[in-house]
Amino acid sequence: MAVACARHGCYAPNALVDLFKSEQQKNVDFAILRAVETTHVDPEQGMMLMYDIVCQYIIYLLERIGDQLPPGLNIDRAIGMFHVHAHKEQCFFRYAPSFIPGACVTCGEILESLWAILNGISPSTRTSTLAHRAEVLDDHACDSNHRKLLGMTKFLIRRYKEASENLEVAEQYHEKLTNGADPQALQSWLQEIEQAEKSRLVDPAVMDLYGARVGRRTGPVTDTATDPSAGEEETRSATELWLEMALMVEEKQ
Repeated sequence: MAVACARHGCYAPNALVDLFKSEQQKNVDFAILRAVETTHVDPEQGMMLMYDIVCQYIIYLLERIGDQLPPGLNIDRAIGMFHVHAHKEQCFFRYAPSFIPGACVTCGEILESLWAILNGISPSTRTSTLAHRAEVLDDHACDSNHRKLLGMTKFLIRRYKEASENLEVAEQYHEKLTNGADPQALQSWLQEIEQAEKSRLVDPAVMDLYGARVGRRTGPVTDTATDPSAGEEETRSATELWLEMALMVEEKQ
């Protein structure tokens, strides 16, 4: 278990720990506490925790380690864009970085790329002593941080150019969508989103407003006496009808 910066991909000092019996929350708690301490997290700055199962992990976090965190520190939470799609639909709107103000364009999966390198080294430490194992893993983690530090300037310049180009495209796309929407509906949507963003840390369920809203059918109802299958179709939801159509299209390909 490790903690790394989601923005730069650097390991946090003293935050690489062994898992003795599955992925227990106490091991993750220890890693996070050490990362907060060694990286000198400022309570005014806040912290965002991106974790594969943060929807479960965050529930009792403050009850477990709240007294050991800096006073006034607010912890935001998110699930990486790769893992969030394996969760239920509500987790996507509540924990995907795409819907979190200030998260920017962050995949939240930096540790997966770091494991790709460290996994080639860790098997050789399985039969070593705990002290030797810690030294070997620490050496490679520090080397990873050092190489990222040396290439940080070149990397940030390249990402800045990419962000500038993507920003222009995104603004044009957003302008087209805005112009094509009803002004009153747009204002109502903005108010709903702003209100949800203010209370999402207290109640993540408010972010469910991003989900599709299926209204009741307002068109004419088919007479079931002349069409027996019509009554069955009326009772099915829009999701069921959509899935049926998708399967039919797949079969015809």
